[in-house]
Amino acid sequence: MPRAAQQRPRVALVLAGGGARGAYEVGALSVLLPRLERRGERPDVIVGTSVAAINTAYLAATAGDPVDEVARSAKQLWSGIRFDDVLKPLLSPAELSRALTSVGDFLGLPGARLRSLLDPAPLERTLRDRIPFDRIQAGTGAPLRAAAVAATSVSTSRSVVFHDGGGKVARDHVRGIDYVATRLGVQHVRASAAIPTVFPAVEVTTPRRARGWYFDGGTRLNTPIKPALGLGAERVIVIALNSLGAGGERGRPEAIDGASQLVHAVLVDPLVHDVQTLATINEVLGQRSSESAPGRRGTKRVPYILVAPDRRDVIGEIAAHVYKKHYAGLVHAAQAPSLALLGRALDAGSSRLRGELFSYLFFAPEFAEALMKRGQEDAERWLSQRHDDGPWRVRRMRMSG
Repeated sequence: MPRAAQQRPRVALVLAGGGARGAYEVGALSVLLPRLERRGERPDVIVGTSVAAINTAYLAATAGDPVDEVARSAKQLWSGIRFDDVLKPLLSPAELSRALTSVGDFLGLPGARLRSLLDPAPLERTLRDRIPFDRIQAGTGAPLRAAAVAATSVSTSRSVVFHDGGGKVARDHVRGIDYVATRLGVQHVRASAAIPTVFPAVEVTTPRRARGWYFDGGTRLNTPIKPALGLGAERVIVIALNSLGAGGERGRPEAIDGASQLVHAVLVDPLVHDVQTLATINEVLGQRSSESAPGRRGTKRVPYILVAPDRRDVIGEIAAHVYKKHYAGLVHAAQAPSLALLGRALDAGSSRLRGELFSYLFFAPEFAEALMKRGQEDAERWLSQRHDDGPWRVRRMRMSG
């Protein structure tokens, strides 16, 4: 039922981290946003972590634009991002020097200190050129109440949520989350996306009380549902970049299987726990409401939408296919040497598991297009199912696998 005549609910969009896989979120949103707009439920709180900080900033800057225009321009943004727009070429003098430094650091040579495996210096210019940060006007009322990105403090190891709008939010001592009000800028987005070891830490200089060095927010808070609720959300849309299902048997594992398990434990397991906990609380509150006297008011349930790949390693499967088709040959290697070299190092075309790891750095238009298509399909799959209130679910859902 349309909600135009009703009080507009506070709807939060929660975007998970996942490197170059962020195009998936744009595909899903191109399907979800028009449906929610018709119901008067366009998100007015946006929270993201890691690569999703890029999507968060872009969506916040275009919050006042028509949804069809936002979806179209976001697709163009991702279709235009290439490896060299995010990272320095792997065969550049700077990266070769970095490789020598890593060897020296490993051998304990004086003065050899490796800050990161890769150099994301081009990312700052890309963000400034493609995202109009000056258009982010959160907290001034409609259409955007709050926009936030999560990072991890190097000094405290706590999650820090930099939020534009949303008022004052109390520190979460249980989950180790601090909230810092500020105007969102390039440095906050870069800090949220600074994958430990792979990228160097980023220094945040504003606001003064939060000055310091930060790493990727996904290391502790990859899917920031709790901050969304802290910023006043009454309904939550979660877009995840990993399947929530368990993996199948693969026989005797290789070393790289361990890396895949670690990624799943950090990025997926907490999300599954948070969504199921939210649904359990909803059920408990529903039972209390039915048992209480009419008119009694209390904590409200939080309906949610959850869009994610339906199979484990499906994005890895897509990455492996796209790599073999567009980047594995000699001609392709000459056109995109960094992707060809990285793909060969990980043997990205050999299996979906290898492709899964490669996908986090696979910044290429062909991969972005394939991911956006998959995001659209998974969003349509969610919308085609029966839920509790239109596209919204309140109860727990069965996880595949």
